[in-house]
Amino acid sequence: MASDAVARIVEDALGAELRASSRPDQGSVAETVVLELADEPGRAVCKRGGASVWTGDVIEPSVVARVGRETPLPVPDVLASGTLAGGPDEPTNRWALYEFLPGRNPGLEYATLEPAVRRRLVREAGELLGRLHATSSLAFDRVCGLAREDGRLRPREPTGWHAMDPGPVLDGLPVPLAGDPDCRPVLTHGDYQPSNLLVEDDGSIVGVLDWGNAHVTHAEYALARAEARFVDVHARALDRDERARLRTAFRTGYAREARLEPDATRRLRTYKLLWLAQSAANYGRIARDARGRRQLRRQWRRLLEG
Repeated sequence: MASDAVARIVEDALGAELRASSRPDQGSVAETVVLELADEPGRAVCKRGGASVWTGDVIEPSVVARVGRETPLPVPDVLASGTLAGGPDEPTNRWALYEFLPGRNPGLEYATLEPAVRRRLVREAGELLGRLHATSSLAFDRVCGLAREDGRLRPREPTGWHAMDPGPVLDGLPVPLAGDPDCRPVLTHGDYQPSNLLVEDDGSIVGVLDWGNAHVTHAEYALARAEARFVDVHARALDRDERARLRTAFRTGYAREARLEPDATRRLRTYKLLWLAQSAANYGRIARDARGRRQLRRQWRRLLEG
C-alpha cells in the first residue's frame, strides 16, 4: 500500500500524523503495515484487502470486533475501517486500522523454543480455542462462510470447495460432516497457528491475530486442524515424544473450556486428512488469481528469508 494512501487513512480516521511505516516479518494474505504515529495511540497496524478464501469478502474487522466484545480472547481493538477514497467497495480496496499489540511472533522460532515455553504456549492456545468454541453468543446453526451484510456478519455458502461439504468423494467417512446431527457448528479462526499469535517470553499468549479466514465449521474439525498446525506439521523438528506431550497439552487446554468427547481421538485423525485436502484446494484457488499469486510469492519469500 502506498505510504501517501496510508497517511491519508491515518489522518482521516484517527486525526494523527504518520511518522513511519514498515512491513512485519510475517503476516497474512492481506497487505499489512505497522505504523509509527506522531499522536495517540502512537502505534497501529493497517491492513488492506485480505478477502476470505471462503466467501471472497473482507470480514476481519467485523470478526475481530465481535470476538473482542463477546469473548476474553486477546484480540486487537478495531480503530477504524472503510474503503479507499475514490475506489469501489471491492475487497482489494477495503482497509482497517487495528490496535498495535506488544509481544513477539513465535512462528519462525516455534520449534526451537524452550520445551516448557512451547508447552505453555500450546496449552494456552488450546484454552483460547476452547473459549471461542464455547461462547454461546457466537453459535451458528450450520457450517458456513461469513460475509458482511448491512454492517453485520451473515452466514454465506462458501464459494470454493469446502472440505466439510458432504458429497460422493466424502461418503462413508467415519466422522460427522456438515449437516450431520452430530456436527456442532462453531465460529473458528480459520488460520490458527503459532505465526498468528503474539506471546511473552514465558510463552503466555497476549494476542491472536489475522482473522480474515474466520468461518463456521464443525468443532472437532476445527480442533483437529489447529492441532495439526501446532503439532503435526512440525514432525521434522520435534520428536515423537515431544509431539505427544504437545498434543496432550493442546487437548487438555481445549477441554478446560469446551466439550471434547472421550472418543474424539479417532475422529481427529480423519479430520486432519480432510484439512490437508481443503488446504490444497484453497491454495489452488488463490493461485488462479494474479493478485493471489503475488500474495503467495510474498509469503514464500518471507518464509525463505526466515
